Amino acid sequence: VTKAGGVWMVMAGALSTGGGGLALVCGTAALLLVDLVLSYTYLSLFWGTLHFVLSFISLGIVYVIIKSLQEKSVVLFANHKARQPKDEATEFEAGQDLHKWRLLSESGRQRWFYLPELQQASSTATNTAQTQGATTGTEPTGLEHLSSSKQQEVWERYFLGFDISQEVPELASATTPLDAARNGMKFFEKLQLQDGHWANDYGGPLFLMPGAVFTCYITGAELRPSQKREMIRYLVNRQNKDGGWGMHVEGGSTIFGSGLNYVSLRLLGLAKDHPAMVLGRQFLQSNGGVAGIPSWGKLWLATLGLYKWEGVNPVLPELWLLPYWVPIHPGRLWCHARMVYLPMAYLYGSKATCKETPLIRELRDEVWTQKWETINWPPLRDACNDIDRYVPHSTMLTIINAVLRLYERFQIPSLRKRSLDETLKHIRYDDVQTKWINIGPVNKVMNMLSIWFAEGDSQHFKNHRPRLDDYLWLHKDGMKMQGYNGCQLWDTSFAVQAVIEAGLDGEFKECMKKAHDYLDITQVIEDYPKRDEYYHHISAGAWPFSTRDHGWPIADCTGEALRACLYLRASGSKHTLSAERYAAAVNVLLSFQNTDGGWPTYELKRAGSYMELFNPSEVFGDIMVDYSYVELSSASMKAMVHFLQHFPDSPRKAEILPALDRGIEWIKKIQKKEGGWYGSWAVCFTYGTWFGIEALVMCGKVLGKDYRNDYHVLKAVDFLLSKQNKDGGWGEDFQSCVRKYYVQNEKSQVGNTAWALLALMAADTKHKDAVKRGIDFLMSQQLANGDWPQESIKGVFNGNCSIAYDSYKNVFPVWALGRYATRYSQGVPSVF
Repeated sequence: VTKAGGVWMVMAGALSTGGGGLALVCGTAALLLVDLVLSYTYLSLFWGTLHFVLSFISLGIVYVIIKSLQEKSVVLFANHKARQPKDEATEFEAGQDLHKWRLLSESGRQRWFYLPELQQASSTATNTAQTQGATTGTEPTGLEHLSSSKQQEVWERYFLGFDISQEVPELASATTPLDAARNGMKFFEKLQLQDGHWANDYGGPLFLMPGAVFTCYITGAELRPSQKREMIRYLVNRQNKDGGWGMHVEGGSTIFGSGLNYVSLRLLGLAKDHPAMVLGRQFLQSNGGVAGIPSWGKLWLATLGLYKWEGVNPVLPELWLLPYWVPIHPGRLWCHARMVYLPMAYLYGSKATCKETPLIRELRDEVWTQKWETINWPPLRDACNDIDRYVPHSTMLTIINAVLRLYERFQIPSLRKRSLDETLKHIRYDDVQTKWINIGPVNKVMNMLSIWFAEGDSQHFKNHRPRLDDYLWLHKDGMKMQGYNGCQLWDTSFAVQAVIEAGLDGEFKECMKKAHDYLDITQVIEDYPKRDEYYHHISAGAWPFSTRDHGWPIADCTGEALRACLYLRASGSKHTLSAERYAAAVNVLLSFQNTDGGWPTYELKRAGSYMELFNPSEVFGDIMVDYSYVELSSASMKAMVHFLQHFPDSPRKAEILPALDRGIEWIKKIQKKEGGWYGSWAVCFTYGTWFGIEALVMCGKVLGKDYRNDYHVLKAVDFLLSKQNKDGGWGEDFQSCVRKYYVQNEKSQVGNTAWALLALMAADTKHKDAVKRGIDFLMSQQLANGDWPQESIKGVFNGNCSIAYDSYKNVFPVWALGRYATRYSQGVPSVF
């Protein structure tokens, strides 16, 4: 009785404020006193004392957890300001001839090369071979296709910002939605690469490239001179008016972005008296320098010797030695977090720091506001500047960090060595299985750096350097590091569905054939070996986001690619996959469903939301476990509906139907009270609501339910209609993602408009005038060559960082216009 009363009072006290909370805490103390008397009455002195101490500790833990959960819900928006860009994004001159750059693509692998450097390397290799009597074999494969006599392709010229009016002339003005869709596809077809995919800029985050620059500086894995020049151009162009850099291109200046990019420019060779450096230094100095840089920035600077490890909170490699049943085992983390904190653990555990150089000593004076020798490091562990902080540390994390620091002071050398060996084993495994691409750019360069500190200039380390080029994308504003090695499969899957639903596949047969070929070669055929040992989900039959070499399976990529393949099959295309491969994709989709009924990204949700109490990043939200998302769920569910339409007698039908039913209930459950769905991977409610409506309507068909007149769908329709602008379009700002409510963009956007229209037409809304006005808006924004103008950034991840999906402005307007022309305006149900 006293235990139950104590727990109840502690919970109530933690959730209360003021005098009420104090009274409850006093009541709890009284109950503990009764517990003490009873303990000594019925137990021996030893066991009574032990029992009372454990009771006290348990109630204290309950209190801390409740308070931490409260803190977890606090998100700081006030300091997240919009970016104030310079007048021109390309004001910093290239310093070299952009006409001499070429994009090499092989089975989706994209790499940019500067021809004069290739010719010089080829000449050097030839001379070496003649001298040694053998070829060196050092040149990357496929470069023989690039030559100075070969003119730039239209897509290369387009990405680099050149005039392409000769290659893509003006088209006859569209007078109907179908004409507009056709013109849009005539333009977009020109951007399809030879291997069948669409390439595009997938940049936006500004904290990625510094990791590559730091790693190359520390290891001596030199970037090519042309790459350095273009990186400098990009970073100078992306500097804000106040002298700082944001975490992403549409964000206000932060210490995370400013500190890392300032240091990067200096490492790349920009002099400290360059105007950009003077302005950047002024911003840092006026905001306390890098003392309050978030935890990821602290760790990166520590590897350079610009922060001491005593100022970094522990990332213990010993956690990888724990048994998996421990609730906080790293194997339970969302894979992106897991694969980043894995090499972080190695770097922290080994206190990996490069040799001090004169440049590092100069930088200490430039990025700090006090003398290096006078800095008191321990208080800086939890320091995070207010302009950066998005998710504050929970009380629980603060306590855990204190315990881990104590352990770090007395850690056992033999145990540390074992744990470092364990992390290296996992790092090497990920390198090999992804052919040294890794899951993303952060762990790519951290893995590379960890291997160098562990092995030096080994062959394993050397295998990393060529794959770094897979992440570097050249655009008209310079060279950036992308958020992945591209979004090749993702963009191609959407493009196929848009063309076929518009009924244009007959006019773009060769385009669709090439797209199918890319879908074919990108499907993952087999599982990773020893996947359980390395905490991997099954992957055979799945599709990744980019290329097969990358290999990490993703639920919505699998769903959208499967739908694209089935669309091609339904259209009568001769280019189809085998029934076994479709079934393998469905097997993966079924395996992805979480216990809550929704679908995650890469893996099942392996731990509870309590893991967010231990989120140490400060700048990213909901990164600790793989949650269910409306986009992932909808894509997976719609794909299985299409599969059943093609294979109604599949033995998996008995599993698919209840899975769809559970998925529908989950989607209805997470609908916002305003009527929309929050989109976690693009901006934002227009995107999420499109997925939510289509999932309900399409799945309802195979489950014998008509959701077009369901309360949830009608409420979503009303929500979208309430956001339509006077010009007929929809425009949503990136801040919707950050603030978790609809934030109006200053003007309508073709991307948001297309998503809203696709959703309304899927719902078969009776508000046809509203749909027609949206269609008119899309047509009015189309350029004479069939393209649409580039607008505000459309992608997002982890609630606080934007990322570009440049193809969205082409694909989704074509899709919406085509759906309107061939189905909605004809009175045909708008979703297959």
